[in-house]
Amino acid sequence: MHAKMILTLSFRIVAMNSLGSRVAGTVMICAFWLAFIILYLAFFAGNFDFWQRLAIFVASGAIVCGITLAMWMKWMLK
Repeated sequence: MHAKMILTLSFRIVAMNSLGSRVAGTVMICAFWLAFIILYLAFFAGNFDFWQRLAIFVASGAIVCGITLAMWMKWMLK
């Protein structure tokens, strides 16, 4: 890799250091998850029963929680 590319990649990794960017990221993740659930239930879950819909809801919620936790982990360890 070139030095410029390494510096660019390292800058993108460090860009999530401020508290405001973490809060904004959390709000965006929650908004996208809510939009996913609404669109999923409205258009794609027609043939599924209640338990299958619940499984998708729980699995997607676990994924969102994992992403959010990974984003906040560095701040929590300070």
